[in-house]
Amino acid sequence: MSTLKVVLAAGCLLVAACMVEDLGPMPALQTPQWQDGETSVYQVTRNDSAVYRSTVTLAFDEEIGSEDQDDSVRVVPTLVATNVVEPLSDAEYYFDSVQVVFRRDDVAPLRAYRSVETDISEFEISARYGRGRVQIEKQTIDGSVQQELRLPGRFHSYDMIQTWLRCIPLVSGTTFRDNLVVPLEFRTVPVKVLVLGTKLVTTGVGDIMCREIVLILPNREVKFWYELAQPHRFVGLSDAQNATQMLLQSYQPAHADSLPAAP
Repeated sequence: MSTLKVVLAAGCLLVAACMVEDLGPMPALQTPQWQDGETSVYQVTRNDSAVYRSTVTLAFDEEIGSEDQDDSVRVVPTLVATNVVEPLSDAEYYFDSVQVVFRRDDVAPLRAYRSVETDISEFEISARYGRGRVQIEKQTIDGSVQQELRLPGRFHSYDMIQTWLRCIPLVSGTTFRDNLVVPLEFRTVPVKVLVLGTKLVTTGVGDIMCREIVLILPNREVKFWYELAQPHRFVGLSDAQNATQMLLQSYQPAHADSLPAAP
């Protein structure tokens, strides 16, 4: 009996240690010079074949603050990022639209909506973030499933990772741990972020000097490239495990959030 108590006590201590794992210090996010209406078009290749076009648009908005988000002001400036993925071949039917809304100052997620249509299935999934939790609803042809997911102390939305990483200081050696919310799977996954050195990336708009950021997930690593110069555009990514690459093909800047000071 005493041996059983020791084993149980050790197990409890192990569980407690996992729950209070120290993720280390989080670097101070540096909000880039967002552009209202900025539009970027990417080409997605798999096994060296171009298969999809991804169009990402940023738009400024504002809304009434929420107590769940500890807002100290009533009007909260937000950024709406919309990513529409379409096939390059008419022979394939695929449509994937993702829209995320987050606060513009600290990129805290507010809402996410995703709609996917293929020739054999379709679904819609929404996520609404509150204080320490997210309400997720998934709608398929079989019906609707809802679930409230309790969140760890530090988290970000997987749906907005391309945009969110633009706020990471592009300083070589910067590293930290985080948790990503994956609404499609009703779960969070641990992730390690590591900022590497510079890399010259050839794109459809010319050669761009970038900083490489590696996302280390439980089952794979993904390399993201961000322009060193403001507004730190997302230039592309490489997912070696899935033989997938994404590169910027065209870019349309827009007006800044505020007008320059009068001379």
